[in-house]
Amino acid sequence: MFSQSLFFITQSTTPIIGDIARFFGFLMDNIYNFFGSTFGVYSLGLSIIVFTIITRLLMLPLAFKQQKSIKEMQVIQPDIKKIQDKYKNKKDAESQKKQQAEMTALYQEHGVNPLGGCLPLLIQMPIIFSLFAVLRNIPAYIGNIGDYYTTIADKVMGISGYGDKLATLMESNSALTVSKFDSTVVEKVIDLLYKFQTDTWTEFYALFPSIQVDVAAVVQELEKIYYMFGINLADKPDMLSIGVLIPVLNVVVQFLVTRSSMAKNAGSGGANQTNQTMMYTMPFVSGFFAMQMPAGLGLYWLVGSMFQYGQQLVINSHINTDKKKK
Repeated sequence: MFSQSLFFITQSTTPIIGDIARFFGFLMDNIYNFFGSTFGVYSLGLSIIVFTIITRLLMLPLAFKQQKSIKEMQVIQPDIKKIQDKYKNKKDAESQKKQQAEMTALYQEHGVNPLGGCLPLLIQMPIIFSLFAVLRNIPAYIGNIGDYYTTIADKVMGISGYGDKLATLMESNSALTVSKFDSTVVEKVIDLLYKFQTDTWTEFYALFPSIQVDVAAVVQELEKIYYMFGINLADKPDMLSIGVLIPVLNVVVQFLVTRSSMAKNAGSGGANQTNQTMMYTMPFVSGFFAMQMPAGLGLYWLVGSMFQYGQQLVINSHINTDKKKK
């Protein structure tokens, strides 16, 4: 079928990431269809929430190991600093060897691997990139949604001079960028249509008045799928719309995550100042990025951060319990 060709071609082809993305896309498609066929609820927002929880659960062993290692390194930071201060002015080989031996003994005593926080992160990176590959191109992975865009693309490509009109639309909107765009390739037209926001459709109707009624009916169906709590997940949040709640909540939850992941005795002086700076700047960085991306991606980020916060509380409790036993 045509749709199968479409979904294969427009999916990520990046080595490793593309393969993982196809698995996550399969998962997202089945979640979406499950709620649709079982409860009659075709909702991108609900699918993203369930999808995020499932993928976070899949990555939980790696994430738990990473955060636990980081937390434990913070707990023993004062001891590390004592050893470093002890050999601060001793640069000879013998002193350096003794310092390394004391550091190794400290790590072994507390069961900490100094590289434990890095390896899980490296393993997670292709997984995270794959998740974003799916969420950036939903029509390529959720067949039902892709069919709506196929219908619109067929109508567009049936209009004389449609390529020039699409070019005009792209020139007036810098956000409408598609890699190697070719208006004669239906998959590329669909990639472009997926980037449309509410105001973009208004411009589109002005350029394609003869198909406005038919396309508007399809877009209306898409909006039912995209809207959640009054927020259009296909649009970037606007400061004057309810969609701004997603970036704001991202800031709040990221602040809680950052604060909970830092031990009270994680260091002093410059190290402590760095931690304090991160605690107050990183949440706003996440909020800024959430403002620059479609609300659907912001929702994924928000749900993931909430999951991470709960996960961090469990890790903190586990570490505190271990400390009491010692």
